[in-house]
Parts: sequence; structure tokens; C-alpha cells
Amino acid sequence: MFRKTALALAALLALSFAETAPARADVDINIDLGFGGFYGRNISCRQGFRIVDRRFYRVRVVECSGRTYRYIGWRRGHRYLIHVSAYSGRIVQVRRY
Repeated sequence: MFRKTALALAALLALSFAETAPARADVDINIDLGFGGFYGRNISCRQGFRIVDRRFYRVRVVECSGRTYRYIGWRRGHRYLIHVSAYSGRIVQVRRY
């Protein structure tokens, strides 16, 4: 009888000192920097628009086909024609328009 009680008490003590795993709240932030990782697929016209819209104002789509997507945007009072690589998402050319 004493042996069973001691065993039960030891088991309860062991369980009471066991640590619980801390709660994890993983945060998944996706930041598209525009290089690599596309595995042969082009970025969408909307993704290119958002890339240009971060750097220019009043952005309009000119053409979203071919190797580069073209947009018109404003910065510091001047209008620019912006070329974005359809593959990588990089701004490859900016010139006044």
C-alpha cells in the first residue's frame, strides 16, 4: 500500500515540475524584393504596379506584355516612363517622359 502511494506521489511530483512549451506566434512577413525566386514565371502586372507605386505618384499602366512592363509615374513634378523587368520585378529603366 505504501509503495503504491509513494509511486503515485512521485509521478504527480514529476508531472508538476514538467515545463510546458511556450506558446509560439510565428509571424510570416512576405517582402518581395524583386530578385530571383520566380522559377520561370513572370510577375503580374499588378505586382509591377505596386513596385512602381512605392517610388512614384499617380502611376498608370502603359503596357504589361513582353520582357518589360511599362508604367508612367510622377516624381518631384516630372513625369517618367518606368520599365519593370517582367521576370525579376526590378525597375530596369527610368526616363523622363
